[in-house]
Order: sequence, then structure tokens, then C-alpha cells
Amino acid sequence: MLVLLGLDWEYEVITSTVADEYLIRRIQPSDIPIIAQIAATEYFDSELNSYLCPHRHEYPDHVTRRFIQMIHGRYLNPRSIGFVAIANPGSGSDQTPMGYAQFIRLGEDASARELISSQSSLFRTLETWWFKSYTMVLRIISPDRSLDHKALSTFLASCKKDEEIYWENPDMKIKYGNRWHAQSVVVSSKYQRKGIGRRLMHEALSRARSEGVPVGLEASIDGEQLYRSLGFVLRGSFSMTLGLSGGGIMMWVPE
Repeated sequence: MLVLLGLDWEYEVITSTVADEYLIRRIQPSDIPIIAQIAATEYFDSELNSYLCPHRHEYPDHVTRRFIQMIHGRYLNPRSIGFVAIANPGSGSDQTPMGYAQFIRLGEDASARELISSQSSLFRTLETWWFKSYTMVLRIISPDRSLDHKALSTFLASCKKDEEIYWENPDMKIKYGNRWHAQSVVVSSKYQRKGIGRRLMHEALSRARSEGVPVGLEASIDGEQLYRSLGFVLRGSFSMTLGLSGGGIMMWVPE
């Protein structure tokens, strides 16, 4: 079943069947603090977050705030779409998000331009300007004290290197410049192993299949198994592995 709900300047897509325990719908602004807390909780002691945020136990609220800023920034990007999983309203259960995913449509083909046009408006432009200004001021008056900024710089440099190798060099841009890219796929540990991550990923895969473009992502060790089961293949390991073996840059190509 497909339901369209009017939301001022955009619409929300809900997909479900009567038998489903949960359904997938578009992210709403009120979801952002909740899903940011899910991300902060699930990633809090991960290898990468431990490296980037050695002071996270002293400043846990700063970790959550960083995820709020990241998710909100992506939400405002007209190239991005995001989804949450909630309990089916027919079950009478709590409607708090159980997990979320955000995807960005890269490239300049007709489908990318159509998405950007459908999600662009004066209101969104003003909201984006306000958000960026507010975030910049907040970082000045109350910087993220959980972070090790030297570690962050090292990590960002490694990400840039990986992007150049796998996505951004001229040859790769010709082949894969038009694509969907998974920015985040996170499910609360209380609801994992219920197929929620798979359903969230299908929101991007179905769009990519209809548009005839690939889907790329950066997989953690834990996420690699899920993505392989969906047909993704590993293109290569991360430049910076933090001593871990597994995970890396993955891609799915429609048949």
C-alpha cells in the first residue's frame, strides 16, 4: 500500500502491508533527535567512534548533538531522502522510530535533476541557511569536546583518498557518477535481526533499479554481511582500517 501525506513543502511516502509488524516512512523533522540518539547509542563504542571521540564518556551529549547536526544537514539536502522504520499503526504499538536510513542521489542525469527540483523550495533554502548559520555559531560558542580534532582530520583525509580511488576520479565518475549512495543505515539494537535494515535498503535499491543506476556505500564489518546478502560486492578495503579486517567500499549494480 502506498500513502501520500501532505507535509507543507514536501511529501512523505509510507510503504506497508497489513501483515507487517512495522512500516517504512519518510523522515520527519520531529524524528531527527530520536534517530540521532539511536545512532549515537549504536556507534558510541564502535572502533571508529572510539578513535574519533576519545572524550565521549565525558561529553556524551556532544556525541548526540553531532549526529543531530549530521542527520539534519542531510535531511535538508535536496539530493537526499531519508526513511524511518516504525511499528505498524494497526498494532497499537509505540510509533517511535526503530531505525533509519539516509541516501543521497549523486550525478546530473534526468532522475537526479528531477529529485532536486521536487525537493527544492524557497522555504527549504531559507531553512538550510538558518541551519548552517546556527550550526556554525554553535560550534564556535560550544565546540564538540568529545572529538579529537587531529584524529578527525586524519579520518577525513582517508575518506577523501577512498573517494578519489573508488568514486571521484575521472574514470569512476564516468562509470558511477550517477548513483544512489547510502549515507547511514542504523537500526536500534532492540530491533535488529527483524529485517528492518533490509527493508530500509530496499527503498534505495528500488529507486536505483527503476533509474538504472548503481548504489554505493561504505560498510562496517557488521554491515558487510547484510549488504552482501542484498547483492552488493566489495570494491576494496578502507585506506584507514584502524587495525580491523573487514568492511570497506561496496557497490550494487541493477541487473
